Amino acid sequence: MTKATDPIAADRTLTTTRVFDAPRALVFKAWTDAKQFAKWFPPDGFTADCDLDVRPGGRLRVDMKGADPALGPDFYEKVFPGSGVYKEVVANERLAFTFAAAADEGSPPMNMLMTVIFEDEGRKTKLTIHQTADTVADYEALVKIGASEGLRQSLDKLTALLAGKTPGAAQGKGRMLTLTRIFDAPRELVWTAYTDPKHIVKWSFAQDWEAPFAETDVRTGGAFRTGMRPKDHSDEGFVFEGKYREVTKPARLVQELSDGRVITTSFDDVGGKTKVTLTVEMAESEEQERTGYGQILDNLAMHLATLSGRKKS
Repeated sequence: MTKATDPIAADRTLTTTRVFDAPRALVFKAWTDAKQFAKWFPPDGFTADCDLDVRPGGRLRVDMKGADPALGPDFYEKVFPGSGVYKEVVANERLAFTFAAAADEGSPPMNMLMTVIFEDEGRKTKLTIHQTADTVADYEALVKIGASEGLRQSLDKLTALLAGKTPGAAQGKGRMLTLTRIFDAPRELVWTAYTDPKHIVKWSFAQDWEAPFAETDVRTGGAFRTGMRPKDHSDEGFVFEGKYREVTKPARLVQELSDGRVITTSFDDVGGKTKVTLTVEMAESEEQERTGYGQILDNLAMHLATLSGRKKS
């Protein structure tokens, strides 16, 4: 066991907190057992191969591999090695370890110190994670590649694991569907296209449909409405509407539809491009939902190409 000697450097640190409905010992084990760690630590679309020697001075290895074709050629089937050394190990209370990982295959690794604090909160466990970069430049790189969103995805998987579910199993199964797409456009532009009515009417519809109008009040509690009708005007169509449950510009939107279903969209900067992860609570069959939303994302890609002057991703 070692003691922490350096205070958290606020100007170089991303801090995340999460409360898990599980006792501290189980949450700590999920961080220190290599088999469990490999199931939840990699963000969406990635798998991991891990070795963990959990003791002060012990080494860890976490090699992540792009497993989802939707990640695109820059990530799919590419391996991103990561490694580090444990600095602190206090059972059920605290972990601190260095971690060096490359954001892109072949690029130099970014170095950081991860400090994980485990606290009882009744029968639950509060987790506080500090990701402290070695330099301000490394910190800015972490922010640019969406490290906070990646960790959020990992912690969502940890929540599932602790609940006895298979992390990531909800993707495309049961009543949830997750689609991932990388667009060759900057994140601010993708956010604008996703939330501005004059852009929404250009892309937010499936094949053989159109959107004659759109209205948005992009704030938590604000309403949105998009008209939907067949292109041949053979039917009056319907209105796709609801309210924004969460708005974190330009990183995350949570929309609650009028029928109670929820759609969550995250926007991650990946080297100037934008990775969009869309999670939909399904009303129809998976095949219907996957086809429809896939066509909508195709339309968005084509619309963004006209705005950014880049080729479709």
